[in-house]
Amino acid sequence: MSVARVMLVHGTRDTAASFDGVRALLPDLDVTTYTRRGWLPGAGLEPIELETHVDDLLAVIDDTPSIVIGHSWGGNVVIAAAIRRPDLIASIGIWETSMLWLPGWPSEHPGILRRAIDRSRQKLTESSNRQRERTRFIAEAEMAFAQHFDLDDVKVPCVVGVGGASLPAFGTGMRKVATVLEAEVFEIPEAGHMAHREHPTEFAAFVRRAVSLAP
Repeated sequence: MSVARVMLVHGTRDTAASFDGVRALLPDLDVTTYTRRGWLPGAGLEPIELETHVDDLLAVIDDTPSIVIGHSWGGNVVIAAAIRRPDLIASIGIWETSMLWLPGWPSEHPGILRRAIDRSRQKLTESSNRQRERTRFIAEAEMAFAQHFDLDDVKVPCVVGVGGASLPAFGTGMRKVATVLEAEVFEIPEAGHMAHREHPTEFAAFVRRAVSLAP
């Protein structure tokens, strides 16, 4: 690739705009972002399957080989897309994507996520906009408990990202993911889960590491 095409896929309770700071630090790359289905203002409450998100990502890629980075829940979309179309996805970066179904994932994490889901359910009667956000969060969070793909089916180079100041379960869990994928771990010591917002310079370096792995 002469000028690398990079796709950034956001997580739950987020939009494409959260990557603006990272994009500004990658002027030499062809960086594209998009807001995932369900997260734009006014979106409906209908269920959205992971495969639909994969369809959307591949439509944005539009037959242009790309390096794809997934933050949090967006990592599910990226992994599933890489399994489906390894001819279009040259390499991937996965930042703190919960895979509670994976053997060896920290046992305390499911309880933490269940409590977050319960808190959101208790507040579903608030404004319609908040109801949409919380309903979408609940749906995506619950998907973290079920296996939607096999990591052994990932055949493209990968780098796994973790924040040193994040939830300890992410550090342990993502290192387990890295072992399964035979991927390197990229740690940002001072970063939490929202590293792309709070530490854009370091997150841009994470993106560049994924780019460097592309054939």
